[in-house]
Amino acid sequence: MSVLPQPVVATDALVLRSWSCGETSSIASYLTRDHGYVKVIAKAARRPRSSLRPLVEPGRLLAVEFGLDPRRKLQYLRGGSVHMDPLAAEPSLERSAFLLGALELVDRCRPRELEAAGPVPDRDDATLFAVCEEFVRMLSSPTCSRPDLAFFALEWDLLSLQGLAPDLTVCPGCGTPAEAADAGPYLFAVAEGGVLCPACRTVENSGSGARRQLGREALDVLRSLARDRRGGLDQVAWSRALRREVGAFLHGFMGYHLPGYRLPAALDLLRPRKD
Repeated sequence: MSVLPQPVVATDALVLRSWSCGETSSIASYLTRDHGYVKVIAKAARRPRSSLRPLVEPGRLLAVEFGLDPRRKLQYLRGGSVHMDPLAAEPSLERSAFLLGALELVDRCRPRELEAAGPVPDRDDATLFAVCEEFVRMLSSPTCSRPDLAFFALEWDLLSLQGLAPDLTVCPGCGTPAEAADAGPYLFAVAEGGVLCPACRTVENSGSGARRQLGREALDVLRSLARDRRGGLDQVAWSRALRREVGAFLHGFMGYHLPGYRLPAALDLLRPRKD
C-alpha cells in the first residue's frame, strides 16, 4: 500500500446533486471546470458548524479542493468557498424550480460509461461548464426577472453542444431562406429541425407528430436564442401562453432528438394546481 500523499486539485465546480451518507457526511456530484464530472464525499458536512456544509448545496458555484485519486469513485472534499448562490437573494418557487430543472438536465449529460471509473475529463466538459456558469450568473443577477428565459437559453445551449440545435435560417426541405416563410402560418419540421417554407408545407407529412405549429412570437424568441441575442428578450411581452409555447417546443424537440430525455421533475412544481 502506497504511503505517498494523494494529489489535491483546486478548481471551480457546480454542485449538481447531493445526498446523505452515514450519520453526518454527504456525497455531492460536481461538474468541474478542469476535471469533468466528479463525486466527492464531504466528511461530517451535515454538522451545523462544518466548513464543508455550504459546499454540498445543489446549484451553487464553488471554488473547491479535493483529492484526485483515479482509483477511487469518491474523492475526499478538502475545502473551498462559495462563488455564487442563485437562491441567496430570492429563493422563490419559480427560481428554485428552474434551477433544479437545469441541474437535472446537466446531470443527464454525464457520460454514463465512465461512471464506474474515477473522474475522467471529457474534451467538452470545459464548454459545458462554461454554459452552466453563464446560466448560474444569469440566475444570480439581481436584475434577473426571467428565470424561465435563463432556462430556455440553457436548453438551447445544451442542444448546440450536442450539434442538435434547430437551424431557423433556411427551410430544411429545399434550402429556401427562412424569411420566405414569414407570411405564416409557421410549420416546424421536428425531425429535420427547421421552419418549412410555403411550398414544402404542402408536401404530405410522412411521420406522425413530425411537424409542429409555431406562432410568430414564439418563433421570434427561438431565433433570438439562436442568434445569442438574449438581452433583447427582456423586452418581449411575455405571457403565460408564450412561455408555455416556447417551453413545450423545446421540450418536444429535446424529447425527439435526445434518447432517454424526460421533462425535469422540478418543473412539475410550476404546474397549476387543481383545487
